Amino acid sequence: MNEKFTIVKVSGKIVENADELRTFVKAFAAIKGKKMLIFSGNMMAQEIGNKMGIKTKLIDDRPVVDAGTLKLLTMVYGGLVSRLFVSLLQGNKVNALGVTGADMNLITSVKLSNSQLGDTGQVRHVNTEGIARLLDNGIVPVLAPITHDGRGNLLFNETDALAAEIARALALRYDITLIYCFKEKGVLLNHYDPDSVVANLRRSQYKALRDMDIIKDWFVNKLDNAYTALEHGVKDVYITCPSQLGDPEKGTHIQS
Repeated sequence: MNEKFTIVKVSGKIVENADELRTFVKAFAAIKGKKMLIFSGNMMAQEIGNKMGIKTKLIDDRPVVDAGTLKLLTMVYGGLVSRLFVSLLQGNKVNALGVTGADMNLITSVKLSNSQLGDTGQVRHVNTEGIARLLDNGIVPVLAPITHDGRGNLLFNETDALAAEIARALALRYDITLIYCFKEKGVLLNHYDPDSVVANLRRSQYKALRDMDIIKDWFVNKLDNAYTALEHGVKDVYITCPSQLGDPEKGTHIQS
């Protein structure tokens, strides 16, 4: 049996709320064994960008990454938010290290073809040996969604897909649990009822709920990536909230 490794992707809405952020960090710190954190936070980047005169355009809640926006995202994610997470985790006795995909050549990407999203990347290679070395030395990587193309260019990566690609790349080495952590308790049958959580969501049920327009918009992308991870050897995928991070079974267990 392989060693357990937990990968948590946390939503930007958690990052941008001070109380929820501290709840999340405390819960993440309590996760036993090897672990990794991947984060986002579009609103924070937009607010800082507005103060700097950099307007971020969005398509389906994803930023259109031109040269100015890429600099902004690199500064906010690779700098401010990364250092915030590291300091909070160190305060909770977690030896965290803030990195981008360019550090240690951890993640290389290719620019999305035929895309309106500009300098947005799609993962080409995950340096599993590099990540394993960090983990073996007791370091918890905190990954900003910035990668590189191996030719001196930075790219921004959508975080749900980034987490799934890292999980599947490491699935041969570890028993991977991938957790998508956001504001709701899990996948909801009724958006207006926070307790209408689907405990177990199989692909056939997901397709039916999507066809009925119950699951839609950005959640489709999250779940598509979750099922892709399962197809490529990831052991478990959950969707849950910070208060349930220590017991993700209370959220939604994504199943093939």
